Amino acid sequence: MNLSNALLRHMTGSRGRVSLLPGYSCCTRKLGLWLRKHSLEVTRACTRQLESIAAQRVRRSLQLFELYTKIWDEVALKEFLKAWRARMRRTGRELLFSSVGVTMFNWERDRIDNEELYSYANEIEIIHKLKEATVVCEDCHQRMIVDKPQADIEYCQCKGKGPKEENHWEPFIERRDMLIWRREETDTRSGGLYAYKVFGSFSDVTADEFLRVQVDVDYRKAWDTTAKRLEIIDTDPEGVVDGNQRSDVIYWEMIWPRLFSNRDYVYQRRWVLDKEKGIVVIVSRGVQHPQAPDRPDTYRVNSYWSYMVIKPSKDFDEPGIEFGLTYFEDPGINIPYAVSAWVAVSGLPDFLNKMRQAAKDYKHYIARTQKPEVIEPSEEMDVSSAEIILSSQSNDGINETATKEMISLPEEPNNSENSPISLQVESSSESEVQSSEDELSEQIVEKQSGYLRYVFLTKLFA
Repeated sequence: MNLSNALLRHMTGSRGRVSLLPGYSCCTRKLGLWLRKHSLEVTRACTRQLESIAAQRVRRSLQLFELYTKIWDEVALKEFLKAWRARMRRTGRELLFSSVGVTMFNWERDRIDNEELYSYANEIEIIHKLKEATVVCEDCHQRMIVDKPQADIEYCQCKGKGPKEENHWEPFIERRDMLIWRREETDTRSGGLYAYKVFGSFSDVTADEFLRVQVDVDYRKAWDTTAKRLEIIDTDPEGVVDGNQRSDVIYWEMIWPRLFSNRDYVYQRRWVLDKEKGIVVIVSRGVQHPQAPDRPDTYRVNSYWSYMVIKPSKDFDEPGIEFGLTYFEDPGINIPYAVSAWVAVSGLPDFLNKMRQAAKDYKHYIARTQKPEVIEPSEEMDVSSAEIILSSQSNDGINETATKEMISLPEEPNNSENSPISLQVESSSESEVQSSEDELSEQIVEKQSGYLRYVFLTKLFA
């Protein structure tokens, strides 16, 4: 009662008023009475709970001790090995297949199927629509200037109008017989990179020759001096390999300046020449292959894809083609916008012109490789054809000896009857010989300037 009176005096003020709720003191009094009445039962329940927890911990410790004893026992070890051998026999076949799969390319998973291949069959028509939407004036229906005017083209005279953008594709470069768009790819590791779409119309190249330039890896090493290593490392076991279609995995190492590692690619390429549809479709994309692991001395370009459609004007073996090439790659280096634009403007048209010349010289390359003796050129063969043949004798990326020989050929022509240069000198006038020398010198300078799109990085950081 003394405790209750003290609490009551504490809750009342100096004027005798109660400062708390009336029911609070009642609940406190009842709780105290209940604890004094049931204290023994509460203590016993807590004791039983603690005993149960302690018993479980002791029992678990004994079980672990017994388990470790059995594991290290000799009989238990033998039983364990016996059970493991039985399990290995049951799963041996699956394990063998899984280990073989590590060293083989999964064609079922990564094959370029027909649906993907023919999804680009209408690319030429799509490019024509893109051309109408971006570089043709809506009012006078004349061409608009992209970056610089070209000969034999009537341009729009409407003021204040220029090329437009369609589906994020913006006109970028216009040169003779070619038009190039670009589109920024934001989902890249390096950032600020572009995919390019090229449309070309060549009247002096056949569709079959242009196709062989794209798919003949040996000839590519002959005319493309940036290809240090280029080879087929795998072929689709279920694919048809003939003159009209093929599916391969290709390894390609490209030469970069000395301050940078060479870039290499591993990509699957499938192409088909469909005479019924009158088109050629080539699709490539980067893959991983066990026969071409990453090398410490090169940088692997994993983000790479391209597709090309070639359409002959009349027939596959007659001159005249239209082609569309769309491609993207991430070389793994951040390049300023102004520098990348300058490299694209100077490098893309130069590369396409080399590809065009290589297609024109492909028949001479085939004639030379099929016969051991030197092939006498036809009247249509020019000095650049001889340059391609001479440079194909070495598959290295940069061959200084071959370059020196090409430079000295016009000054010291071979007197042999089978020499291509001597035949041209005898059948040409002095003015024609001089023009040939000038043309050869210009082409050598162009070949050396072909490295401009790579050497600019050396100039930038030197």
